[in-house]
Amino acid sequence: MSHPNTKGLLAAVSAELADIRAGIDEAGDLVSELVKGAPPEQRLTYLTRMQAFDVLSQRVDALSGLAGALAADQPMDTALAALPLAEMADRLRELSFRGRPLSEAAPAAVSGDLLLFD
Repeated sequence: MSHPNTKGLLAAVSAELADIRAGIDEAGDLVSELVKGAPPEQRLTYLTRMQAFDVLSQRVDALSGLAGALAADQPMDTALAALPLAEMADRLRELSFRGRPLSEAAPAAVSGDLLLFD
């Protein structure tokens, strides 16, 4: 880590995201209670839209885990590989490789070697 407070900051970000997750869960529970009082013909539509809370929770959990892993000095590639959401991992992995020398981001492609099993 380049700055001495980076690990502490990442640990704090991880904790903040965990708190946000709890808030999302509470909001989801509230919406669930409200949906129960909705007319039957609208419940399915509302329940489908409520899935957005689950997606938000998953994304926040993933970011919290990533920040925690980086705070614990896991290599960035390992922490990104552990993300449970593939699309998020791909987006963040792409960002993490920007600014790196090409040989560090993809050594097999630079050398011309193809590694199927390492």
